Amino acid sequence: MKAESAKGSGELNMVWQPLDIGATQVRNRTMMTAMGVFYGEDHILSDRHIAYYRARAKGGVGLMITEQQAGHRLSKGSFFAGCTAWEKRAIPQYEKLADAVHAEGARQFVQLFGCGVHDKGTMILDEWHPLWGISDIPSVVHREIPRVMGKTELADIAKGFGEAANNVKHAGLDGVELHAAHSYLFGQVLSPAYNTRTDEYGGSTAKRCRLIVDVAEEIRARVGDDFTLGIRLSYDEYLGEAGITPEQADEQVEILTATGCFDFFNITRGSYHTLHMAIPPMGSPHGGYQEFGQRARKITGNRAKIFLVGRVTGLHEAETVLESGAADMVAMTRAQFADPELVNKTREGRTDEIIHCVAANECVARIFDNRPATCLVNPATGRETRWGPGTLESVTPKEKKKIVIVGGGLGGMKTAAVASARGHEVVLLERSIELGGHINLLKRLPSRSEWQLAIDDLTGAMNRGGVTIKLGFEADTNSILAETPDCAVIAAGARWRLDGVSPFRPGVSGIDGLDQEHVIDISSATERALDDPASLGQSVVILDEIGTFLPLGLADLLSQQEGINVEIITPDPMVGMEAQKTLDSYHLLPRLVAAGVKLTTQQNLRAVEGRDVVSGFSWGGPERRVQDIDTIIVAMLREPVDALYHALEGMINERHLLGDALAPRKPVQVMYEAEELGRAI
Repeated sequence: MKAESAKGSGELNMVWQPLDIGATQVRNRTMMTAMGVFYGEDHILSDRHIAYYRARAKGGVGLMITEQQAGHRLSKGSFFAGCTAWEKRAIPQYEKLADAVHAEGARQFVQLFGCGVHDKGTMILDEWHPLWGISDIPSVVHREIPRVMGKTELADIAKGFGEAANNVKHAGLDGVELHAAHSYLFGQVLSPAYNTRTDEYGGSTAKRCRLIVDVAEEIRARVGDDFTLGIRLSYDEYLGEAGITPEQADEQVEILTATGCFDFFNITRGSYHTLHMAIPPMGSPHGGYQEFGQRARKITGNRAKIFLVGRVTGLHEAETVLESGAADMVAMTRAQFADPELVNKTREGRTDEIIHCVAANECVARIFDNRPATCLVNPATGRETRWGPGTLESVTPKEKKKIVIVGGGLGGMKTAAVASARGHEVVLLERSIELGGHINLLKRLPSRSEWQLAIDDLTGAMNRGGVTIKLGFEADTNSILAETPDCAVIAAGARWRLDGVSPFRPGVSGIDGLDQEHVIDISSATERALDDPASLGQSVVILDEIGTFLPLGLADLLSQQEGINVEIITPDPMVGMEAQKTLDSYHLLPRLVAAGVKLTTQQNLRAVEGRDVVSGFSWGGPERRVQDIDTIIVAMLREPVDALYHALEGMINERHLLGDALAPRKPVQVMYEAEELGRAI
């Protein structure tokens, strides 16, 4: 996957056109849809939120929709830091948000949200309550059986959302969106997967729309016609007739359009059962869900505007969607999460400076961990006050240093880019013939080519800063000292261990048999498989204790070859525990199973005896033996490559260990550390 070519802004036309959306005029056709970031404080939109949205407004976006805001007293949950729109105490921060965004020329809607069953009634310590569901079907995730709403509760929902919309209008913001997608409250109401009622609120598409119509009419009664109101819909839940189908979504759009209440339809897809379709990970197609947009457009005509999402990562992709007629507004949400200046950089012909979203979905993984969202490729996201555009301080001539960085992985490159942008003289030494560190391995696996964008972006930033890059250079103390540096940064990465030490086996100092030639680490195995998959033999076992993409990606690569049998063995409850959070496993696991890869869980390694792998159920019982394995691949712990740092002790006044060379961690942590160091030196 290559980044969009650096075309001049003159080749863009429709994307720059203003648009009237109900009572709101936006300056261009770019937008950010609601994305959970969870910067709230005491369930109120925070100053961190406002700085986040202000940066993107200043960066040129036309329209933004806030992360979900509770439209009702029982809707703050699902996430620990969920915010409220229903309470009047939200108004002062909304006023600050309106002032900040409007000062930069953008417009801001608020997404009004209800959890329904996708929540825990005990989420907020002092507000325990039974969940309210449209039927008695619990969440596939939270599994808490709800109280089925009667007419009193349904009327209370409508009243609450009316009050919330009125609060938003009173604060001076531009409109609201009802979240009826992705299986949240109104999505549950619309979906046969959740709505099994047989009264006037269920049993047909029209009846399943009734509550939303009631809510929309209540909102209009409170805010009038001079305030924009829209709705977000999942056009396909990918559950067949058990869920919302495109045909049902067509009916929904017609019914809701006919009310005259809605100024726009924000089209997405997926449900709680199929979230990987809602937030596509790396390797997914680009260009928006145009088929769904076209269907909705055919129904609405000129009665409402169409917003569209779907891995649109740049303005030229957005222009194509607009030209197709599938949408009036095109969302580039994760793209602008990664680079708040995406729109302005494109307009000004600075596309080579764009920080590209690679859909690593670290932002999503953070959300699943109920933590504030941040971005792997841009550590400034969510930290705009501290690190946002315009905060980088240049050094004075007296402060300028010569910095030698050993290691051209993400951490080394990011530190070099930041430090050189401040005015330091930077030399980067990399032993390989290409930059990227261990990302170079990942990018060669199926569906991972977009990692190259991250490497290219950092390389471009280093070039703009004048960094001297020496590839194929084996650094040692003499070569570093020959550069006469004021500061040395050792970012030499980490190596995989093959001793079998593991937190899954406390007190065990090693595993017998891992020192044999046919037992290799995951990195070495992947390199061999990429060069020649057959080199690993016909029978391969991957001992996976990390749960990330790499073991799955290697299995995917091998399973595409004729005659290679692969088994993944993990002590975890499921294969790909970490890859599940980034939504990669939802795409990978079905493919692996279809290819015949065996997935074995809750098995703890006991020994490797010759070509046999011996494991046992994590909770006890007899041993399990997999026999006659050609290659046994170990994905367990890593250790820092830090010898050079220690060897430099007493030779250089200022030295730093960075990234995996300090402690092997996730790339997002390494990038944070690199940003911090680059600004501190």
